[in-house]
Amino acid sequence: MSKEQHDYMRGRQADEYEGSTFREVRDQVFSDPYDTLPQYKITLGSLYHGVHNALLEACRRALTNKQDIVEHFQRLVHPLGISLTGIWEVTEDTPYTGLFRTGTRCRIIVRCSTLLDQTLQGQYRGFAFAGKLFPTLDPDERVKTADFFTIDVLAGTQAKYFTGVELSNHPPLGFNRGLLKLFWLINATFAAFIRANWNPVMRPLYQLGEYGVPDEKLARTPRWMMVKGWGGSGQVDAQDYRDELMVEKYKDGKLVFQVYTADEKLRTGDRDYKRIGQITLDESVRSDSCDHRLKYRHPPLKKYRIL
Repeated sequence: MSKEQHDYMRGRQADEYEGSTFREVRDQVFSDPYDTLPQYKITLGSLYHGVHNALLEACRRALTNKQDIVEHFQRLVHPLGISLTGIWEVTEDTPYTGLFRTGTRCRIIVRCSTLLDQTLQGQYRGFAFAGKLFPTLDPDERVKTADFFTIDVLAGTQAKYFTGVELSNHPPLGFNRGLLKLFWLINATFAAFIRANWNPVMRPLYQLGEYGVPDEKLARTPRWMMVKGWGGSGQVDAQDYRDELMVEKYKDGKLVFQVYTADEKLRTGDRDYKRIGQITLDESVRSDSCDHRLKYRHPPLKKYRIL
């Protein structure tokens, strides 16, 4: 098969997305747990193979490939992660539609990760929390999923606990001196995101607000979303965040993250976040499929309706 035919077939596979069941995606992610946690060093060679721009290709694939499980691939920006499964629920009154609507309960597969290759306490870790929502409680019902992305600080901080930071879909850039050594890499990353029609800072939420709404003009989507660990779950002191987030280390084997949304800024410059629900996670795994086969779709930028 020629390269042109291969690219065409990949495009057709992306267009022919018919959804997934929670069980088939969950079972693949849990099928090949690591015996030893891997490390992965990010270098310029990771992003560019000779004259081939691997990062740009990855960004375009993130925008176009709709599948939830794909063939083995190498993540370039958040290569090291942990997967968790559980329930997304909106428990408070909201003015929103779709998966932000009051009373929504559905299954979710989360991937928590860090920017580049920093996984240990004391390092500048940019924490990320990506969610894949299955709009059903039936693990065997085939549905089209909806993905979201939240990050605490793009440049990373020395926060001790993943469960202690606030992760939003529009995070601050931040700064640390270590980034000066990686300026070329960060610059290349931002340039590739922009070329692929992917804002490197803002992650839209319209894909959740419009889910199941027959006319997108009727959809109501929050401008910002924040995810933060619930204090009642407690905290686990572990050098590697992938050990910290193993659910069996928490009370009753459950790790809870609270979900907040906001539409306006306060006079202080802060966002007017209000709690709307929670994500309760009761399974976790560090696996090859988590890092190399579980796929999250980055929504392309567009003007989306907010209140």
